[in-house]
Amino acid sequence: MPKRDAKQDLRVKRTLKNIRSAFYDLILEKDYNSISITELTEKADINRKTFYLHYNSISDLTKEIEQEILTELSGKFSHMDNPDDITECISIFYHYLEEGSPVIRKLLCDAEYKFFYSRLTTDLLETTFFRKFYTFTECPDLVRAYCITISTMYRSWANQGRVMPLDQLIEYAGKLVLNGYSSVKIS
Repeated sequence: MPKRDAKQDLRVKRTLKNIRSAFYDLILEKDYNSISITELTEKADINRKTFYLHYNSISDLTKEIEQEILTELSGKFSHMDNPDDITECISIFYHYLEEGSPVIRKLLCDAEYKFFYSRLTTDLLETTFFRKFYTFTECPDLVRAYCITISTMYRSWANQGRVMPLDQLIEYAGKLVLNGYSSVKIS
């Protein structure tokens, strides 16, 4: 994780912003495994030592971004009154993806970033909100696996050219999930 404390002067903030901006540009330009620290630091107009003052690796930077997305999504789900509203969960997630930046969509949809969205999905499904959701079932691990298909459905839809309007996708995905969920929910 990042190697810095909460106090940051303007130069540090600017450096971190430049690192992030350069990394986002590289994410949109190339595959993750093709991004080097040298290339990142050149694009951010900093030297390698400066990068290493803040991060141990590109992986640390990626984990920081993942944590930020997790916090944003968790915040959106925490405002829901009813954890049983599967369609609302799907709507929140899909709208987050659609309204997010191209970088977020690439990180959460592109096969090259499978490690990223798999880790994020795993972490999201371990949050308090989703852990409560599993308590309503006999087989939480199976329900958890089923929930993972929600992100797979979105990725498939996005990668196939968004063949239907987003609201129709949400309704369709909700119907698929609810029919399966109804059969495992404890009355």
